[in-house]
Amino acid sequence: MLRAALAIYIALFVQAIAALAESPTLDIRGPAGTAAFPGHVDALLDPDGVLTIAEVTQPEIAAQFAPLTTADVNFGYTPAAIWLRFSVTNLADDTGSWRILFSQNFMQWFAVYVLRDDGAVEVVTDMNPASVFADRPLETPTLAAPFDLAPGATATIFVRYASGGSSSLSWSIETPKSLNELEARTTAKNFIYYGMMIILIVIAAFAFLMSRRPVFIAYAGYAGCALLFIMHSDGNGFKFLWPEAAGFNAYASVTFGAGIIISGSLFSKLFLQTRRFHPVIDKVLGAIVLATLGMLAASAVLDNQPIKKMLVLLAFSAITTFVLAGLVAARKRFKQVRFYVIAWTGAVASSALMVGRHWLGIDIPASVQFDSMRIVMVTDAALMGLAIWDNFNQLRQARQSALQANLVQTAHNLELTRRLEDLEEQYDAAREIAEQKGRLYADTIHDLNQPLHALRLDLRRLARGSGKAAQGRARVEETLAYLERLVARQLQQAIEQEPDAEAEGAAPAIGIGETLAAIRDMFAADAAAKGIDLRLVSCTRSVPIEPLVVMRIVTNLVSNAIKYTEEGRILIGCRRHGAALRVEVHDTGGGMTAAEFAAATARGVRLDKTAALAAGHGLGLAIASSLARDHGYALSMLPRRSRGTSVALTLPG
Repeated sequence: MLRAALAIYIALFVQAIAALAESPTLDIRGPAGTAAFPGHVDALLDPDGVLTIAEVTQPEIAAQFAPLTTADVNFGYTPAAIWLRFSVTNLADDTGSWRILFSQNFMQWFAVYVLRDDGAVEVVTDMNPASVFADRPLETPTLAAPFDLAPGATATIFVRYASGGSSSLSWSIETPKSLNELEARTTAKNFIYYGMMIILIVIAAFAFLMSRRPVFIAYAGYAGCALLFIMHSDGNGFKFLWPEAAGFNAYASVTFGAGIIISGSLFSKLFLQTRRFHPVIDKVLGAIVLATLGMLAASAVLDNQPIKKMLVLLAFSAITTFVLAGLVAARKRFKQVRFYVIAWTGAVASSALMVGRHWLGIDIPASVQFDSMRIVMVTDAALMGLAIWDNFNQLRQARQSALQANLVQTAHNLELTRRLEDLEEQYDAAREIAEQKGRLYADTIHDLNQPLHALRLDLRRLARGSGKAAQGRARVEETLAYLERLVARQLQQAIEQEPDAEAEGAAPAIGIGETLAAIRDMFAADAAAKGIDLRLVSCTRSVPIEPLVVMRIVTNLVSNAIKYTEEGRILIGCRRHGAALRVEVHDTGGGMTAAEFAAATARGVRLDKTAALAAGHGLGLAIASSLARDHGYALSMLPRRSRGTSVALTLPG
């Protein structure tokens, strides 16, 4: 008997403790917003997700609920099930039907129970990951639960949910009338936003069809992913677009969030032309795309919850990178990228709110976050569209200016073409003479080939109006002058059969830098075509040389370097060597030994290991060596490096 009495006493004590632990009842006379609930709600974490409504209403479990003091429930990205409990008393005289409206559009597990005063439990809704939209008790885009509570009555509401992403949840209590009014306002606001985004996407698609420029596809992709992400967040994606695809709805934020990052990266690459102007930034943006694709692939086999959290941080990092890339481009192309920078700066602010809410635990209401996203994405998309229009408008003006400049260039180009035709005729004459006169004229033909090739490329480029006209004309003038001197000199020798007059007597002191710069310009197009970085280290030294002879020697060295270098760079420069001056050509090709170099200077000799890389007759090094020897210069190979070949032409000081 004593044992039974003790048991009853303990049970009463536990119930008393549970009653003391329960937060005070919330009195409702009409709609109660989110701000009314702090201090009235208790929460319990169920790490294994196994507790039932029968168990959590038992005194020993009920006593474990802890009160909440914030308007939003947020336990971070937790796999645990969360139980919420709050009691309400209906003090309204004319309302007995109520609605609980939640902020989230979807939860993996979601159930609402009403515990009446008589101990009866009513299951209002109980949904699982396979529940489709039609399984909901109310057809609202976000989660909602109806319950009846007569005037003067009190009931305890239990909410059990488990999220595949953030556990953040807030709610309000509405009457049927206030819920309808709220839904009407929200729907109007949302569909205005959707309409604006659809208009921007249609304009981008039309612009792509008209211009065939891929930047419009990237822009449309970004705007489309942003639209679908917001529709999913609003719950309208599940309601209208994929109401039967509950599994996809749980995964949609990953899909569309990743789409925003990827399309935004591609848009930035195309709009800023990072491959051309900013190679390092181009690689960073490419790495962002690859990282996002990796997360997408991982989400197919791993738990999506941590991936969703990581995507929030990746989105912030990506958008910050977009802004930084725009600021770098703005240093030289401000007018072309100004709207781009403004657009992405606003997006940084919105993504920072998400990082603060999901990573730093800052209490930011979900409505504030999503409203900021709507405003920023509409503004962002509109400004990026304006950026594209502004960019193309400036390009159009540049083309008009270029057209005017081309009219001025046309007459000059015609004159250059006439001179080229004359030069071609002289070239043919030199070739015929060379067939009769032997090695001297064969050397001339060999040395004419490369400058003529470079000249044709520059004339075609000038005819198309591409590149910088002044620089193009300068290169053509330099090449023409070189060819005309070379051809006139050799033809004169062929007619008179006399030794080179320039070889007699002391040569005047000439600035070597101008000669080397002319050679660099002559080969710039060929090097760029192979992706080789052709560099010239400036040299201001003056030496007594014959510039045409030095140009022929160094031209053969640079031509060989380009032929036999598959990737990397070629460096032309000069340095003091005692009292003399040494012109050096370094490349990153296959390289050769001292014995191979000596063999290659013989006339008509080609090395077996280089024969397959480029066509030739084995004359380049032989010509260079012969010219150097005949004019008192020295041609030698520098000590072999780990990669490539270094050849030096030593000139008298």
